[in-house]
Amino acid sequence: MPEAGRGRPGPIDPLLKLAIVCALAGLIAVPLHYGLSPFLVEFDELVALPGLRAVIVTSAALLLGHAALTLMFSLLYRPTPAARGELPRCTVVVPAYNEGPMVGVALGSILVGDYPRDRLEILAIDDGSTDDTWLHIQRIAREHPDVVRAIKMPKNGGKREALRAGFAAATGEIVVSVDSDSRLDPDALRNIVAPLMADPRVAAVAGKVLVLNRYSGLLTRLLAIRFFLAFDLGRAAQSRFGAVLCCPGALTAYRRSAVLAVLDRWSTQTFLGEPCTIGEDRALTTWLLRTGHRAVYQSTAVVHTLVPTHYAGLARMYLRWERGNLREGLTLLPVLATRWRREDRWWPTIDILLELGQVPLACVAVVLTVTHLLAAPLDILRLVATIAVFALVQSLCTLRSERSTDFLYGVGYAFFAFLCLQWIYPWSLVTVRNGRWMTR
Repeated sequence: MPEAGRGRPGPIDPLLKLAIVCALAGLIAVPLHYGLSPFLVEFDELVALPGLRAVIVTSAALLLGHAALTLMFSLLYRPTPAARGELPRCTVVVPAYNEGPMVGVALGSILVGDYPRDRLEILAIDDGSTDDTWLHIQRIAREHPDVVRAIKMPKNGGKREALRAGFAAATGEIVVSVDSDSRLDPDALRNIVAPLMADPRVAAVAGKVLVLNRYSGLLTRLLAIRFFLAFDLGRAAQSRFGAVLCCPGALTAYRRSAVLAVLDRWSTQTFLGEPCTIGEDRALTTWLLRTGHRAVYQSTAVVHTLVPTHYAGLARMYLRWERGNLREGLTLLPVLATRWRREDRWWPTIDILLELGQVPLACVAVVLTVTHLLAAPLDILRLVATIAVFALVQSLCTLRSERSTDFLYGVGYAFFAFLCLQWIYPWSLVTVRNGRWMTR
């Protein structure tokens, strides 16, 4: 079994953080040295056309207002207390494809958890792997025949097909999906079933996803902070309205009866004539939300998952995510005009509209910024200072969950995203019909 621990900060971490602090101070000091405001806020200079300027200012105000409300709602969020007494029968579905020894780590973390063994069923599904994944699954199944059932798909049909087989074969009233490259905390299952037991309206519960290989390299350090900001804060705010838009495949608990009611439509879903083979977690959440169920977040149900350690892998992952997000947002767009929810409609509606609107806004912002900087190159100093300060303020939110100076990596991620990831959004829109997994 491979080493799959979260790891510890190395001797390079203080140096990296010091470099970020020095860079942040320099980015603010240099514009001041040249007699410039450290922030690029002159919209009249940036956009000459009054009509376009009004659109940009209004959009910026909406985005800032949304960010402020997200922060406020996330601070008001509280997880459901851990379930006590007799727990429901729980089936954990672990689909795996060419995962090798890591699938043993995922299954092992479930087995050593504190969920009652007589209430637990684990379905380990090999989705047509071509490596030794099946051997690792068989070994775990032999060692724990009372809990683990090994299922081998005849061929690689994709994660959605493997999950469909797992949902159909499950016997538990609650079904939990766990990615095969992830490791659960011991109390994760007990915590994640709690909202389903407390509220019959809830059909899906999203767990808290942290980076397993956090200290493997600079990129994983940056992603660890990004995961918190993107997923913990956002899902905590959405949970206040029972409308988490994406319950992640890494760890989500479902009410089996609710899933079975949409299983056929979800598993055969198409978009613009193409079968939907990616974004299966976002798609299943969409089906449950549009049929009137609630999806919430449980921050005490923690899973640690592996993330890409190189840029190419990260770009493929983000492309896959954004294509799925765009597809599901466009799918929900006509639904927003209907009474698709009996209550708490306004916040998810705003979330979806802003999610779809960020693509054209990002394209316009990039064009305007490049045009302006070509005319006034020195303003690049003010632009990077603006990015740094906003990133620092946002990253400070991680201190609520982690008392660590790792929040400084959020500033590093902001510049990495600005320089290296801006193309993801427009390219995802252009290639939204592309359903390739890209890492299989």
